[in-house]
Amino acid sequence: MAALTGAGRPECGRTAVNHAAPITATEADVERLRAHVASLAHELQWIERTLLDSGTIDALLRGRRFVYVGGRPRSNAVLREWLARAGGVFVHHVALIDVDPGDRATRFAALLPRTDAVLCPLDTIDPGSLAALRNICAHHGVPWVALRTSNLASFVAGLARADHRRQRLAALPPFAHGCRRLR
Repeated sequence: MAALTGAGRPECGRTAVNHAAPITATEADVERLRAHVASLAHELQWIERTLLDSGTIDALLRGRRFVYVGGRPRSNAVLREWLARAGGVFVHHVALIDVDPGDRATRFAALLPRTDAVLCPLDTIDPGSLAALRNICAHHGVPWVALRTSNLASFVAGLARADHRRQRLAALPPFAHGCRRLR
């Protein structure tokens, strides 16, 4: 580290160069950021509603069964407690999921009967497992919800999306359900 002179300039006599390049954003970057901001706003909206109405979480969880893929130990414990308190079931899956009909795919598929939705935080799953999860859920007719992260706000927003989608599907004739990824 160069010593500073009394004027606050480096003694070595070299001029400091600003290496910061101008920031340019492509349209794709701007759209990605807009989508991210919209996702955060949606999560905040559901957290605010939940804080104003303490019965919201219980209503979304009551009697429901969710398979949760991945996550983090501390938030998973809170989610398990929320579901238990509301009379719901929290099934946690932590192993990899394969597309090939092997042991891992079979074990994951065995969790799906009577499941209302599979919730999947995208920050804790690898792309191969996500693709397998999507295929297996579609094959078994179980909706899945991609969560932005494994935090509690994403979980609440995912519950809201799952419930909204469930209500929309209930209004459709059975043959119209098709692929049921929850948005």
